[in-house]
Amino acid sequence: MEDDDYNTGGLMDEPEGYRPPTPPPTQQVYTLRTGKAITLHLVGASPTEAHVLWNGAKIISDYFEDDPTRVIGKTILELGAAAGLPCLTASILGAKRAVMTDYPDIDLVQNMQKNIDECDAAFEPAGHIASTIVAKGFIWGADPTALLAEVPEGGFDVLILADLLFRHKEHPDLARTIRECLKKTRSAKAYVFFTSYRPWKRELDMKFFDIARKDGFLVEQVEERKLEKPLFENDPGDLDVQKTVRGFVVRWPDNVCTD
Repeated sequence: MEDDDYNTGGLMDEPEGYRPPTPPPTQQVYTLRTGKAITLHLVGASPTEAHVLWNGAKIISDYFEDDPTRVIGKTILELGAAAGLPCLTASILGAKRAVMTDYPDIDLVQNMQKNIDECDAAFEPAGHIASTIVAKGFIWGADPTALLAEVPEGGFDVLILADLLFRHKEHPDLARTIRECLKKTRSAKAYVFFTSYRPWKRELDMKFFDIARKDGFLVEQVEERKLEKPLFENDPGDLDVQKTVRGFVVRWPDNVCTD
C-alpha cells in the first residue's frame, strides 16, 4: 500500500513493458445477516487500491445492518468506493438515493456500475437498486456540483469514507469534500471507518480528524472491532493494530445546523 496522491497525475502513463501484465479482475462475496449474498467485482489492479475489498467497507456495511435507520430514507455519498459495498448495502436497507464514486477512470466507473447492475438483478424489488444508485467518477476536493445535482436538498445525509485515511496527502481534500457535501442538519453524518494497515503510521492516519476539527466538525468514535486476522498476511508491524477497524462519525455542530 502506497501513500500516493489521489490526483494520480501520470501514474497511468508508464512506458510499455514497465509493469507485468495486469492481473485479471477478481470477485468476492459478502453475505448480509439475512443470508443474502452480494457478489462484488473488483478490478484486477488499480493505482488507487480499488482492487481490494477493504475491511473498513465490510464493517461500515455491518454497522448499517446493526441499525438500518442510519441509512433508511437517506441520501448517501460514498468516496473511494472501489466495489461499492457500503452503498449497495445502504440501498438494500432502504436508502433514498446513493452516489457511488471513485477516481474517474473508465475501468473503475464501469466496475462500480457492473456491481450496481448485478446487485439489482439479485435483490427484489427488481429495479430498486438500479434506480437508487448512480456511479460517478470524482476526485476528492474537486467541484462537487455534479454530485450535489443528484440530491437537490442541499447536500447528503450520509457520507461514507471506508479505508481512505492512509492517503495522508489527501486529508485536506477529503475534509473539503465533507464540508461541501454533507448536509447541514443535526442528523447528517460522515462515517469514517479505517484500519491502520501500516501501524507505524497510525498517528498520521489520525491527523485527518485534527483537520476535520479545525474545519469546525465534531468527531466521535462509534466503533472498534478486532477481526480474527489481518487483511494482508505477513505485513510488518503490530498485528493487533492491523486487525482492528475503528469507526468515527464526523458531523456539524448544532449551532450551524438548519434543523
